[in-house]
Amino acid sequence: MRAFLLLLLTATLSAAGLKVGDDVPATRPATQIQGQAVKDFEKGKVYVFECWATWCGPCITAIPHLNELHKKLGAKGVVFTGVNVWDGEKDAKSAEKVKAFVQQQGEKMAYAVAIGGDVFIKDWLEAARVNGIPHAFVVSEGKLVWAGHPMEMNEEMLGDILTGTFDPKKSGKKVAAGPAVDPEAEKAQAKLNKLGEAMARKDWKAAEAALADAASVLPPEERQDLIDSVGATIAMANGDPSKLYKMLAKVAEAENDDAESLNELAWDLVTNPQYEKQINLKLADQCAARAVELTKGEEADKLDTLARVRWLQGKREEAVKLQQKAVAKSADAEMRAATQKTLDALLKGVLPKADLPEER
Repeated sequence: MRAFLLLLLTATLSAAGLKVGDDVPATRPATQIQGQAVKDFEKGKVYVFECWATWCGPCITAIPHLNELHKKLGAKGVVFTGVNVWDGEKDAKSAEKVKAFVQQQGEKMAYAVAIGGDVFIKDWLEAARVNGIPHAFVVSEGKLVWAGHPMEMNEEMLGDILTGTFDPKKSGKKVAAGPAVDPEAEKAQAKLNKLGEAMARKDWKAAEAALADAASVLPPEERQDLIDSVGATIAMANGDPSKLYKMLAKVAEAENDDAESLNELAWDLVTNPQYEKQINLKLADQCAARAVELTKGEEADKLDTLARVRWLQGKREEAVKLQQKAVAKSADAEMRAATQKTLDALLKGVLPKADLPEER
């Protein structure tokens, strides 16, 4: 049975907190993963913030539905952003895992994605008395016009909100109130909640014990995604990046013709502090070299990344030559200054500290 897919995981919006009809908070998601960040709410557009997590089975199940709505309504003015929450907001490892998950989805998750951050969670989810996900906030003209489970959203409803003709009373839907829960759904949800609660408190032993049961309630085609994602998180928390590296290798294979994605992945692998003890130079080299090949050695940032990889591999002379080429190919003064600074350090026998992946 798929009844649990429509189970609303949120508490009723309290009159004391953020509720439908209120002006929405000024807070926006902290880190954009893909697509354009929402800075201002433009007149005539509708904005959907859909809160999700990589460990949340119902969240993963809702992705195809959201993607379909995005394809149908994105060009008409409905802006979708999947906001990752409760996935370890202060943990750099978690951010990398979220990026890998999104990249692995590819066109199946084509809408914008961001990481919410503690302030977003406080100002939106906690203010709305939401204690479970997935949960969507729909905003129009700066006001919250609908909130609830994303599977309840449909093309007609969002179209009515876009045209200003939406009437919650006539829609037959209870705002922020879910469908009836049957016993089977309750049992399934209890298994998912057990995993979610363990992940939220970073009790990795309990999460590992709950994973198989949680995966068992999902449709067969969704189970492995949950197992891989949660398994990578648990392994990373225990100091073993091997499962995450396997996920990233799949991403690299899928993005083999995308120089930007490959370059970003390679840069992350050789600069992100989480990998310092066990850098996967083989994968980094594969991605960086392919990015340079795709851009025919004409783009400075790709050359800069490959030079760093070569230096870490002990190929210092080659690294210096690549960095010299990066300086020569720099398209603007800022890039030229940055690549020259790195070259000067390499000539002195020092690999300079790099910007963090999200700062580059």
